Amino acid sequence: MSGDEYGRTGQVQDRNAGFAAGHDPETSADDNPEPSDGHDLERSDGRGPEPSAERGLGSWLLAEGSLPARVAAAVVLMLPAAGAILRGSAMQDNGYVVRAARALLSGRSPYADERFLYLPTSAVAALGEAWLDDRTIRLVVPFVLAILTLAGWWAALRACEVRLGSHLGLLGMAGIAVLFGYRSLLVVANWSVVAVVALPLALHLCARGRWHTAAVVAGVSIALKPMLVPLAVLFLFARRWRALLTLVAVPVTLVLLSLPLTPEPGRFVVDTLPFLLRGQDEYARPYDASLASILPRLGVGGGVTLAVRMLVAVAGLLLAWARWRVPVAGQARDGRGGRDGRGGWAIPDELLRLVETSSMIMLMVFLVFTPAFGHYSLVVLLPLAATVADRRSVVRSPWFWIAVAPQFPGVDIPDLMTSENRAFTVSFMYAVLAALLAARTLRSGTGWRPGVPARLRSSRL
Repeated sequence: MSGDEYGRTGQVQDRNAGFAAGHDPETSADDNPEPSDGHDLERSDGRGPEPSAERGLGSWLLAEGSLPARVAAAVVLMLPAAGAILRGSAMQDNGYVVRAARALLSGRSPYADERFLYLPTSAVAALGEAWLDDRTIRLVVPFVLAILTLAGWWAALRACEVRLGSHLGLLGMAGIAVLFGYRSLLVVANWSVVAVVALPLALHLCARGRWHTAAVVAGVSIALKPMLVPLAVLFLFARRWRALLTLVAVPVTLVLLSLPLTPEPGRFVVDTLPFLLRGQDEYARPYDASLASILPRLGVGGGVTLAVRMLVAVAGLLLAWARWRVPVAGQARDGRGGRDGRGGWAIPDELLRLVETSSMIMLMVFLVFTPAFGHYSLVVLLPLAATVADRRSVVRSPWFWIAVAPQFPGVDIPDLMTSENRAFTVSFMYAVLAALLAARTLRSGTGWRPGVPARLRSSRL
């Protein structure tokens, strides 16, 4: 064997040994085949990348799951929908909208039913369901809700540049399946699922600079169920005046187009709106997690309750404004998502700001205004959970899991697990998540990150 052949044989043996050890010997810290893309994490003294304690976790979360794992996650997500059908769940919220649509077909006002609390556009949108019989609706609607929830999770992941088939995506599907908010959504068949899809999609578009398109998405969602009206505050913070005008114009236009089809549309202003502002009635109040419902149940007087709500509203808006204005310590330098140099994932900085600011706004609204039911939680939980691959995410904080834990089966709190008292755990979740995001904002100038060890807090992305 010649010297050259011997050398090549040795190189092959060395390379095979390297692969057996789990790495490519030809790839090193000084000779990386992938471009840097500006996300290498550096020590605070500028001496290059710092070792990561989370490299395995970050890589694993982003890695593609196996085909059996994908099938299993999809089945687990759909099982509660099948369970809702087999148990004969009431699905009353969708039923109110369908009855309103049938009233339109018969020439009657949809607002003759005091339980129809949506804009006229919702009744028009439900005309397709109105032609179906009740049995078909009960068989189809739970699976439609499950698919739409999955679409919301996909949109949240897509915004963070993470695949739905990744381990993070599959874990999220399994986690959603056991959440109280998701199961409640399927039982009552509430149209809040529209906001579950629209919010992460709108945030993704905003992060890409497509504010007008985001306004159209949010505007259509508002026309169907006005949950995302508070998102206008985000457009105000960003000073996107034309996009804000679009956000207002889209639902107004859709409502105006629906008026010729709606007998007595003025009853929404005369009857429905005051009913909503009063906090609905005794039928819905036990399930309401807002402070307007929770504090009186704890014996707090009306004046004190109003003062607390006003204080939370002002503090929430100021802190949301502060979060919008103050960047998180350690943001990626080039404003794009990608590998952070420690095996983890740095999502786009603008998206992180959008997700956290919008979550603070929505949590403030859930606490201050009424009603705020358990299934509303999916609107903020999905965008927040999708950021977990980034070590700056508030989902890395143990306080996030303390807040969410009572919403999982098996975490039973005495006297609070009944359907009438579960609202206390939902209100607790909203309050702790709002406090966690507020603490992150207040400490952002110190380099503090929830869940990051003290020895890593001084590092910069």
